[in-house]
Amino acid sequence: MKKGDVIEYTDEHQNGREIFNEVYIMRYADKRAKYEWNLFLYVQLLIFVLAMILNYFFTSYMPYILAATIVLFIICYYMNTKKRREMLAKGRIKKVRLTNAQRGVHGYMTIKPATAYEIMKEDCLVIEVSMREYYDEMHAPEAISIPLEILSDKIDEMGLDVNKTILVYGREEEKSKQGAQLLADKGFKDVYAFGSIMDWPYDVVLQEENEASLA
Repeated sequence: MKKGDVIEYTDEHQNGREIFNEVYIMRYADKRAKYEWNLFLYVQLLIFVLAMILNYFFTSYMPYILAATIVLFIICYYMNTKKRREMLAKGRIKKVRLTNAQRGVHGYMTIKPATAYEIMKEDCLVIEVSMREYYDEMHAPEAISIPLEILSDKIDEMGLDVNKTILVYGREEEKSKQGAQLLADKGFKDVYAFGSIMDWPYDVVLQEENEASLA
């Protein structure tokens, strides 16, 4: 990637539709889109510079100018979000996920549920490392149960590609980290731990649903 080709964000939108952080980045579709976005940002920057200059020369009006600057900041934040979503919808910018290897991360990465939810839309493997009875009681959609105690042997049997994207969680956050670390130690390059199923804000598969599907 060349300098200026990517803009990174750190805000998360829990609805799962839009998320830019250390995992997802925003890439311009073409040079025109890059200029359009940069111009949009530069205009906002100019407004803030002018506000600072006014603060310097008209100190007697400082409280009013400062209040106006804060209002401008809120308006600009709203406009940024709206503009970004418009450009996403039109394909002017694209959301791209970087793997751990592409970011130079060795081992596994701890992520939030919203990030895990977004990654689940891709081709990935979701593993719950809690005991089987906890999995049967409640688990994330598409997740498979491999208790931590047998994870090492089971993964060896599955013969997965080391570049496979793997999401790990458990009933307890610490177990998800232990499972992710085990996979990273085995050479898997794109492993994420997203904590406890108890903190998962999205749909889950409950025990009665499992029983109904088997009936």
